[in-house]
Amino acid sequence: MNTITIIIVLAAVGVLSLILYFALRPSGTKRTVDSLYSEGLRLLLEGELQAAGEKLKAVVKRDTGYVDAYIKLGDIFRERGNPRQALKVHQTLTVRRNLYPGQQLDIRYSLLRDHLALNDTEKALQYADRMLEINKKSIKALQAKLDIYKQQHRWEAAGEILMDIQKYDGKEDVRELALYKVQEGRKLQEQGEGREARIRYRRALKVDPGCCAALYYLGVSYDKEGRIEEAVEQWEAFGEACPDLLYLVSEKMEQRLFELGNFNEIEQFYTRLLKKHPENIEAAEGLAGFYEKKGDVQAAIRSLEEAVDKEPGSLRARLLLAKNYNTKSQNDQVEKQLDTVLKELSRQQSVRANDIFKVE
Repeated sequence: MNTITIIIVLAAVGVLSLILYFALRPSGTKRTVDSLYSEGLRLLLEGELQAAGEKLKAVVKRDTGYVDAYIKLGDIFRERGNPRQALKVHQTLTVRRNLYPGQQLDIRYSLLRDHLALNDTEKALQYADRMLEINKKSIKALQAKLDIYKQQHRWEAAGEILMDIQKYDGKEDVRELALYKVQEGRKLQEQGEGREARIRYRRALKVDPGCCAALYYLGVSYDKEGRIEEAVEQWEAFGEACPDLLYLVSEKMEQRLFELGNFNEIEQFYTRLLKKHPENIEAAEGLAGFYEKKGDVQAAIRSLEEAVDKEPGSLRARLLLAKNYNTKSQNDQVEKQLDTVLKELSRQQSVRANDIFKVE
């Protein structure tokens, strides 16, 4: 047999082998695995964890290289209350080679969540850091670290992570960042570090000049150290910046001003606040209370009547007004205000009842 004939025979054998391979191989195996995986995902999205788990088990049984199915199968174990089994499944994937970066991130994120479910936050943090080694902009990893730091009251570290998140997702939120600074300060205040606490509060105000919490706790910090004038100054700034929260400081501020012998400053503060925020009920009630303590019931009534005109639904203002009318023996006015209060309470009850029985 010459060389040409041998080549022809070998070529024919090769072609025949290929034909036999494609003819005899199990048909549709890949399509079957893909179909099972798709069905598992559908069930997973529908919340059918047990059924989804069975489908994914079938996938990995037929194709041990189906990494994504392993990841989701482990996640199902965790969601069904078995984080240790989830951890075992996910740990087996860490020794795999030739994984895509996306798969490596998914595996580490699942391991992170497994450890969180096992209350092992330090291990969870390690896996978050491993995710960031692959992709420093991973919002999932950064958010996980942020949540853990908040849980641990590690506010300074939380603030740094929050800045990274905002830098990468382009959503700036100065309010939240300022509140982390406030939390840093509160922690220091609890440790007796008043000066350092106030430094944090002022940093919060640099981030967000309108941070109500920073103004409030600055006053509290000064008050704890007996620096009453500075406390009152901060609480006045708080009242002007955050009038809806005035009730948090009004009583303490009045008491401190009385201790300082600056009782008339109370009237000046509330009058000044009402000029800036004429609709503020708290300020009107505070001013009325000041007049009442001075014995000027008629001035208290005028202040409360103005408050009720601006905010007819304020039950507190109406009750205070009724109290002052009673002092002046204006019984008909007392009855009028109490009737209005009762009607408003009945209306609120009806609204609540309608909400309870409402059909969506």
